[in-house]
Amino acid sequence: MKTKTWQFTEYGALPAALNLVEQELPEPGPGEALIKVTAIGMNRSEFNYVQGKYAPAREFPSNLGQEVVGEIVALGPDGDKKPHSKTSLAIGARVAVTPGKVDMCGAGTYRDYGLYNQEALIPIPEGYSDEEAASLWMAVLTAGGCFNTANLTPENAAGKTVLVTAASSSIGVLALKMAKAWGAKTIATTRSSAKAAEIADIADHVVVCSNSDELGPQLTELGGFDVAIDPVGPAFIPAMVAAANFGAVIVSYEMITGPQGEYSIPQVLVKDLTLKGFALFNIFRHPGLCELLVDQGLHYADQIRPIIAKTIPLSAADDALAELGESNHLGKFVLIP
Repeated sequence: MKTKTWQFTEYGALPAALNLVEQELPEPGPGEALIKVTAIGMNRSEFNYVQGKYAPAREFPSNLGQEVVGEIVALGPDGDKKPHSKTSLAIGARVAVTPGKVDMCGAGTYRDYGLYNQEALIPIPEGYSDEEAASLWMAVLTAGGCFNTANLTPENAAGKTVLVTAASSSIGVLALKMAKAWGAKTIATTRSSAKAAEIADIADHVVVCSNSDELGPQLTELGGFDVAIDPVGPAFIPAMVAAANFGAVIVSYEMITGPQGEYSIPQVLVKDLTLKGFALFNIFRHPGLCELLVDQGLHYADQIRPIIAKTIPLSAADDALAELGESNHLGKFVLIP
């Protein structure tokens, strides 16, 4: 069958780098499912990927996208690996595809139909729209993975303070909601006073800042933090180390302000701090972790419901991805075929 998908043939600036093309899809093979796409979650990693600032494309032309929901329209023969226990492998079932298990280069998600491995299919929480479901799992796996890396759990979060930087992103929003659902106190950062007013409905405290000089004194005034999950990187690392509580854990999951940072080693030693890194693919190196995080997402679905910033036609994905890169929104951009 013929489908439409967005591709790029070389790294370049957006929106010019992307092309909407027709593609022939074969019948699903063993362990595969043909999905009619109903909503696609957009992520900053895809903005970076097209420009060569993410994991390198295996080949060109490359597809893009990691987050998608849709309806099963055809199934190949059973494969060796089984999906999540709550996933319905039935024609007509609504399912999501696990971010990190999508071949972004060869398949991607910026399309109207896609072939995906059956073992990568995960359930959609009851009562969720397609747009909400397409905004959920990247954030659950990333924020939940960061919390797991910091050894923060629903059982031990009460009484702790969690710092979430760049909190207006879809991951930041969900991390704040999840930490609060677990009983933690939350501190959010944003560069925008306008966004701060919106985030104030989600976080206990909001700090408006763009660098360590602005962030540090405000964190100290708020009493520091026990766990931080941070995509900002060098611009915030010195302040986070300086303001962290004794025994705090700082988890970096992106590097928006660059790959090199400086911090005080004496403060790390004296405070017994732990600095860790998290990448989405790390969760698949730990047996059972992906299933645990999916189960947490299902259990807390009502409390961590995503915020949809904007829905956009799939035909306008190139302009939407360029706009996403400007980071002027709160929540998630979602494409609709």
